[in-house]
Amino acid sequence: MKLTELSLADLNVVVPSKHREAANKYFTDIFNLLPANTQRSYKSDLKQYYDFCFANDMPGLTPDMDLTETSIKAYVLAMCESQLAHNTIRHRMATLSKFMAIAKFPNPLKNSEYLRDFIKLQMKAHDIYARANQAPALRLRDLEEINTHVIPKTLLDFRDLAMINIMFDGLLRADEVAPVQLKHIDYKQNKLLVPTSKTDQSGKGSLRYISNTSISYVTAYIAEANIDRKSKREKVKDDPTRINTGILFRGISPKGTTMLPFDETVTRLAHMQKIAYVNIYKSLKRIAKKAGIDLPITCHSPRVGAAVTMAENGVSMKKIQDAGDWKSPDMPARYTEQADIGNGMSDIANIFKR
Repeated sequence: MKLTELSLADLNVVVPSKHREAANKYFTDIFNLLPANTQRSYKSDLKQYYDFCFANDMPGLTPDMDLTETSIKAYVLAMCESQLAHNTIRHRMATLSKFMAIAKFPNPLKNSEYLRDFIKLQMKAHDIYARANQAPALRLRDLEEINTHVIPKTLLDFRDLAMINIMFDGLLRADEVAPVQLKHIDYKQNKLLVPTSKTDQSGKGSLRYISNTSISYVTAYIAEANIDRKSKREKVKDDPTRINTGILFRGISPKGTTMLPFDETVTRLAHMQKIAYVNIYKSLKRIAKKAGIDLPITCHSPRVGAAVTMAENGVSMKKIQDAGDWKSPDMPARYTEQADIGNGMSDIANIFKR
């Protein structure tokens, strides 16, 4: 479905020509020149909104501000009740606001005091829930426990140790670690190019730091993957289970001993076979459990834990924000609340010898 069709032809009301022409002009002159990530983001946000409107017999964005206000109010309420990420809700609202401006529709998000206050109250309640249910932090001390106690015995161990260390160092989300390729690692400069990110609207990627520890685990993982288990010799170059180039973290057999075949002739990232989110989640849970770490680990735990560890050791909020490629200090500030609370109470405990 084209964006023009999604935002115009599928409206449940008749759109006056001046609004249709304004939107079409933007799509023709500007939209196709935007970075691919930005286009996908806009399309996804609009599709989610219109899917909701169609399912609930609502008109979507219209020249009638009262009608639009009604649908947006219901949409915000539904998103908050579904417990979407706080920033996801705000991002979707920003997209709707932008496209109302593009089509020259009246914008209740800006002009309706009622809707603005309603959203503010809903988001405040949602923020309290989100903070109470944010991912538990996998701190550096937890990661060191894993590195100390997990002696890799299978290829799966080697891969998962490399993965969790890189995710911690680079403050990576699951969807950022999955597309990492060998060529993205700068071993000499301790840098990792993250090719895609949900906050990277330019599509240029971002650079993250990786430690010598992570590099050593990556090196060991690749070396283990490239040894034939039966002959104990290095695999031939064209072996489909060998890692030469392409995606770094690949699928492994159920027993955890053999790399699954991978087609390295595919050079476009979008077409490369990447490890699934659920497998990343299972890998982090498995490797933490193996070390006796008693945390309800999620895919976000290394990212949160790295931010908390930096805060606990006096790293500035600006540096934490840059390390995780956050666009604003809001999210890292929320994560590092854990450090602020812990540091404050530890001072009291020391004073009163608790």
